[in-house]
Parts: sequence; structure tokens; C-alpha cells
Amino acid sequence: MMRTLRMIVCVAFGAVAAGSAFGFSMWGPAESWQTQDLDYGLRYLPFFPLQDSTVFEVEGPGSLAAHDNELGGTKNFGEGSRLNVPIITYAYDSTFLTYFGAKGVAAVDSAFTLLNGLPRASTVNAKISGFITQGNQQVNYTAEALRMIDLKSTVMWLMMEHMGLIGETHTYDLRERVATGLTGAGPCDFYYVVLQRNFDPVSYDPSQYVNGTLLTYQIGDLCPAVAVGDAMEEAQQVGAPPFSCVATREALQVGGYYLRITRDDMGGLKYLYRSSRYVNEGLDTNSVAGASVGTFNPVSTTETNVAATTTAFSGLLGGVEKITFIKTPYDSVLGTSFAPLVYHYKIPWVTNGVLKTLNVTRTITQPDIIFTAGDLTFPGPAPYQVTLVRSSPTGTPAGFVATGFAVSLGTGDPLATPRVITPQLIVTLNNSGQVYYNQGKPFADQANAIGLGFIWGSFNGSTNAPVPFPTGASLDEIEAQVFTAGPETLQNGIFNPVSLTATNVSTATQ
Repeated sequence: MMRTLRMIVCVAFGAVAAGSAFGFSMWGPAESWQTQDLDYGLRYLPFFPLQDSTVFEVEGPGSLAAHDNELGGTKNFGEGSRLNVPIITYAYDSTFLTYFGAKGVAAVDSAFTLLNGLPRASTVNAKISGFITQGNQQVNYTAEALRMIDLKSTVMWLMMEHMGLIGETHTYDLRERVATGLTGAGPCDFYYVVLQRNFDPVSYDPSQYVNGTLLTYQIGDLCPAVAVGDAMEEAQQVGAPPFSCVATREALQVGGYYLRITRDDMGGLKYLYRSSRYVNEGLDTNSVAGASVGTFNPVSTTETNVAATTTAFSGLLGGVEKITFIKTPYDSVLGTSFAPLVYHYKIPWVTNGVLKTLNVTRTITQPDIIFTAGDLTFPGPAPYQVTLVRSSPTGTPAGFVATGFAVSLGTGDPLATPRVITPQLIVTLNNSGQVYYNQGKPFADQANAIGLGFIWGSFNGSTNAPVPFPTGASLDEIEAQVFTAGPETLQNGIFNPVSLTATNVSTATQ
């Protein structure tokens, strides 16, 4: 039994906060103090106690293997990051199509269809009613027995992260983990300072609740085996699951599938993306400010153009209200190339104290999000199986557009600077297939395997049998998916957030 010294940090927020039942957490660039020993980045301790049925990014027999590789770190109120592009394109490359086939495409498409059906942030009512709080994750027991991870639900979580949310495992985070230095203290006696990084999307007060469930923490520490400690969240309601938000990656269980996003997922999106949330931001590297087009105006303002070729634009920008995901053909098994796409949109902009509209032209030469497949089972002191890896198109970890007003507090940390999440993301899903874990020589056979890895699947609550991947889908099915894919919400190159029927798109020639 490891020995730790806890310092309980009690925080009172008054009657209003105490009665709160909402909460969301945001992420952004990691600050210099958000280090591995405080369980940031490559995480070891997501919550207490660990549940064998819970899906992590890394699965394996090693109890001390890091299982969660997060991007950045949690942020204080007002410091979260977001996308500021209203249309995100996505596509599948040949490795995905070969392994997952048409049914895999359908599973991922269904996740984006659900996300595209979300309301505009400013139209969500004050109490965010109409969204589920508990019971959002259902279990298909056949899929659970087969150790299947639902592809659709995984993509739902991944897009919550891509839009700037992080889950309940960061309701509480460590700020400091310092040896006590007391006489007679052991090497694993620490002082701990705990932060609360969960906020009510209605009152904007700090909150200890998520989807109506009160969360407290218990500090865990892997000293001396690994120099890592964390404040691990515990649900206080009897019978409540440890986590409920789709944004919480650790919430998705083997055999589990999501019905939709939860109330507090939507609450976080409402906070980040409403047009009235003005943040000093820059445009993504594929966007240019200027060039008046069309008459669509997302807010009641005077339309004003900046120089038609302004690049690296920074300014006080409002939210884009919602993100619409559009499937495009790309790199199919037939060799289909991607035709460069040009579209225009408008965004609220405050300049010289006056609210105006900024015209933006965006040109993309490949889809923003590309789904691929690859072997992600790795050796190590304890071999492990990775469910997915996400990276930028250059192969580096996905990050942020380095534009905007870089305000720091003297440490170089972007503490006071919300950043723009780059739209581009390459998602590589593990295609290693079924993995068995054996240990030692005696009886090292399939019957005595000490562990069983996951397989991808597609399933729900119907009487239909779960679909395992790979499916052995025919080439004809894949070809049909390729030829029916295409942008469907761009009319004459102008983004229309309401109509989903237009098909004309402005394209650039190479």
C-alpha cells in the first residue's frame, strides 16, 4: 500500500454555487507548471478507483502504464480555446476504407450527423434544457463480452475535444506536489495544492457538479514506483456513474455507446461558441480576412471589410455559433484526389469599440480532418495497445494556431490568452485487430492469456448484432461511399448555417 499525505483543500462558493448542478471544463496550451508529475500530458491517474471496463487511449496488462495522452492542459475561466472556422471538412484515406469499409464510414458519418444537428449556441435556452444528463451511455452486452469499442461514440468524444472541451477527470487538478521535508517524513510524503477547473455554463461560477452529480476528489500517488500524483474525482451520488459527459474520454466503456451529447457538453459548447463571446484571436493559416461576398450577416451590425488580402489577421472576434462537419472525397482506393475548396464566411468583429462583421475567405487543399488506420500496438516494459493517435498534417502533435495577442504573466505561459484550435487533425485508428496478452513460458497459450485487447465495433440498443471491424466489406461498398461523398452546405461559396440542401461550391484550380 503506497503511503501518501493528503492536504484537503476546502473551497466554499456560497449558496448560488453550492446549488449548481452544471459544469464543464476547457483545455488549451499546457502551461509550464502542468508537468507529468502532476498528471498532465501523458496521464497515469484519471480517477479513483480505476475501472477495468473503462476505455483508455492505451490498454495493456501493465498497471503502471500511462493510459491517456491528452493535448495541452485544463484552463482557468476565460482561458479556454476553440475553433473559429464554422465549416470543418473530413474524409477517409485508403487505409481507413480498407480496414473499416462502408460500415465504418457509416459509423463515423453518424457521429457527425448527430453533431451537425446541434443548435446554434445562442439559441440554447438559459437552463440548457432538453439535453440528457444521466443514462446517456447505454451498454450492449454482446459488444461488452467481445470487448468492442464503439466507433461512433469514440468520434463523438474526439470531436468534443477538438471543439475545446475536456471531461470530468479535470474537475479537480493538482497545482503543486511538493515533498514536505518534515522530520521523519518518507520519500512519498507530499503537500498537495488542488485546483478546481469546472465551471457552470449558466452562472459561470466554479462548480463541483457535472450533469447533476456532485464530484469530490481523493488524491492518489504512484510514488515510489512512478513520480505522479493526481486529484482523482469521485461521484458522491449513490448509483451514479463516475462520469457522464461525452467530452470525458475515460467515460466510454467497452460495450458502451452514447445516445447523444449531454447537457453539460452542450453547456460547454454554448459558452465557447456563442457569438457574444469576444476573444482576441487569429484566423487559421488557410483563412484570409477581406473580400466582401454575399449578404449573409450573422449579427445585426454594419458590414465592414478589411484589406482584401490581409493574412495573419488578429482581432476581437465573436464565436461562430456552431461547427458544421462536411464529408469530402479524398485519397480513396480508386485514387480520387481532393479538389482545392474555397469558401467564405462571416464572423462578428469588434474594432474601435464598434461591433461589425468580418468577411473571411478560406482555402483548403486537403480535408481538415482525415481518418486513417495503422498498427498502434507497441512494445515496452508492459506491452500496450493504443486505440488512436491524433496529430497535425505535419506529423507533429495537434496543437494551436500561434496567432492572436500573446499576453503572459511574466512566465511565458499563455495564461491570459485563449488560443485558436487548428482545424486540421489526422486521426489514426488502431487496425492491429484482436490482441491477446500472455506472460511467462509455462502455459503461455491462448487459454491462459492474462488479458484481451479491444476490437473496434459498431453497435446500439437494437436487436441487430454488433458489427466488428474489420468487416470484410466489398470494394463495391467502398466505392459507393466514395462517389456519394461531398460538401452539402456551401452555396456559391458562401456558408449558410441554416440551409443544408445547397450543393454549389466554389473551387480553386491547381
